[in-house]
Amino acid sequence: MKSIENIKLETEADLDFFGNPSKIKVIVTTNKLHIIPEKGFQEKISFDLERIEGFNIRQTVGSAFLQLKIEGHYIDVVRFTNSNRYKFSRLITQLQNLKEGLPVSNEILNQPHPLLCPKCNFPLQTEESQCPNCLKQGAILSRVFSLIYEYMVWIFIIFFLMIIGVGLSLVPPRITKILVDEVLTTKRHIDWLPYLVMILIGAEFFRAQINMLVGTISTSVGTLITNNLRKKLFKKLEELSLNYYDINSVGTIMTRFSSDVEAFHGFVTQAGQGFLLNIFMIIGIGVMLFSINWLLALYVMIPIPFVVIGTLIFWRGVYPKYFKVWDSQAKLSTFLNNVLSGIKTVKSFSQEEKEYGRFSYYADKLKDTVRIVNLNISIFNPLMSFLFSLGGLIVWYIGGKNVLEGKLTLGELMAFLSYIGMFYTPLTNLALLSTWFSNFTTASHRIFEVLDTESQVKEPKKYVKLFKIEGNIEFKNVTFGYDPYQPVIKDISFKIEPGEIVGIVGKSGSGKTTILNLLCKFYDVQKGSILIDGIDIREIPSTELRKHIGLVLQEPFLFRGTIAENISYGKSDATLEEIINAAKIANAHEFIMKMPNGYDTLLGEKGAGLSGGEKQRITIARAILCNPSILILDEATSSVDTESEKKIQDALSTLWKGRTTIIVAHRLSTLKDADKILVIDNGRIVESGNHLELMKKKGVYYNLIVMQTQLASIDEVLINE
Repeated sequence: MKSIENIKLETEADLDFFGNPSKIKVIVTTNKLHIIPEKGFQEKISFDLERIEGFNIRQTVGSAFLQLKIEGHYIDVVRFTNSNRYKFSRLITQLQNLKEGLPVSNEILNQPHPLLCPKCNFPLQTEESQCPNCLKQGAILSRVFSLIYEYMVWIFIIFFLMIIGVGLSLVPPRITKILVDEVLTTKRHIDWLPYLVMILIGAEFFRAQINMLVGTISTSVGTLITNNLRKKLFKKLEELSLNYYDINSVGTIMTRFSSDVEAFHGFVTQAGQGFLLNIFMIIGIGVMLFSINWLLALYVMIPIPFVVIGTLIFWRGVYPKYFKVWDSQAKLSTFLNNVLSGIKTVKSFSQEEKEYGRFSYYADKLKDTVRIVNLNISIFNPLMSFLFSLGGLIVWYIGGKNVLEGKLTLGELMAFLSYIGMFYTPLTNLALLSTWFSNFTTASHRIFEVLDTESQVKEPKKYVKLFKIEGNIEFKNVTFGYDPYQPVIKDISFKIEPGEIVGIVGKSGSGKTTILNLLCKFYDVQKGSILIDGIDIREIPSTELRKHIGLVLQEPFLFRGTIAENISYGKSDATLEEIINAAKIANAHEFIMKMPNGYDTLLGEKGAGLSGGEKQRITIARAILCNPSILILDEATSSVDTESEKKIQDALSTLWKGRTTIIVAHRLSTLKDADKILVIDNGRIVESGNHLELMKKKGVYYNLIVMQTQLASIDEVLINE
């Protein structure tokens, strides 16, 4: 250890080769990689970085191995538990940077996992999530009140009506006392009977009217809050960049709009008619109890400290369990979304039983988490009721003795017992509200998590209006990775002149689509810059930039709606004549007119009812209608048959005239007429030129052409046979 100098990277594994817990140092210097065990049978070994051809992680059950590729073979050099996999994946990136002469950072290796809370190790949903275990509930409540601020006038009206309602609720026991002591037992004021009954009827009638009014206003305000919140959520989701959707599943996001937002619907009702009403009731009844007999009132208060302590203990225990319930709900929703979206594949492979088994697994998980929460509630509620009943029993005993001894009138005891019944009801409700509050704060945390998420793509503060784009594109030393510490494209630079047709080719995973994603500003570059007509696209708002870019994807996506609505999606004010012209250019008009309702034909989910080639031609018509200055084709013909490909190619050849066009293609024959072809390998441009120039080089592009030609020849032989 002491003899090792010029240490660049240093970290630690936690298993020996046999899977036993052990500390294994991994130290990297300028030219060597050292594996140094603290103790055990494993020996210290060192490798020259020059001899290492590549790195890999080999996954096993519960653990993984770091592998080095030496002389064409991968060898295991160190073993670690899955909790360290994230760290070693970053080590591989740093090792590759070191071999390529790029800067390295040891701090990156030993940073905590971004999906674990650094304070309490609680699992997080995303890297930007706040830890629900560490988050103070007061912070959540302050955010909730900021959402309902615009409805405060109505909320104050509700509070005012509730105070009147509480006052009316306190009238009947007082009238009961007068009835018993002054009318029924002593018969001193028999003529008071009808008037007192009328007062009781009036109090109950007006209390019912106030409760109806409070309920109506609360429901209306609650509906407005949830409606406003759903709109805010949707607007926020539209603003977020694609990396958010890379991390979060559709099923998880959908739960935000359903169960989580609905938790806010009852907030005004629960907070007003639930929490505040009960507080007002407790204060008012407490005043009445002490005014009748202060000593008996003290006996009533005996169970309250035990109830408060019990509620706090219960809430702290149950609150984390609500996150498990939500997690189970989200996983079940995600599973359903995946399976139902791919139901054709499920049926094609007769996997109904398998998927039913998986569904049962997620459903059972949800059942178990809900059951645990409900069991806690079913134990807590009766226990609280028992504690409350003790105070009433004490009053019956002591109050009864006082009545017999003449220290208390029967009317006072009856009024006192009536107030006790009223007193313990709001206390019980407050205890039960802890369950609702746990569920509400959990849902609120998840909603604010979305609202607080910042888009990875930063929009400029100053608005730049692009009236026209010539189509001059330049990538200057661009580096980007979906994980910033593991770049997908590395130091890429190239220029595209206006009107040029440029092809991008390379193996799967080499970074072709990533280049397109960056040009469309779906992600921001981490190093370098991308210029369009000399303007850095970071200075151009995303929506403004994309107005001038037409994108045709490998997998055509159509919305549920008419064909005309799908073609005019990017230009909602398009006339029918413009839509038809775009369809004709895309070679789509002919098959559209063969349909029963022509352009008014309703399409099913994702364009159900059309073939793959027909869907693709409609997406091309959609791009044509927008008349973009820059056209991007990402494997636009890779998933269609030869006849459809020919029709699509004819449509595209018309479309890209006079436009800057970038084509990503696996079928290299489609790029023979391109002005320039960029060959990408492992995130770098390794070759550049037109088809003839690259064929003469006999490099990567040449080998790809030869490989595809050989495969085509084999197919032709098989067809002839």
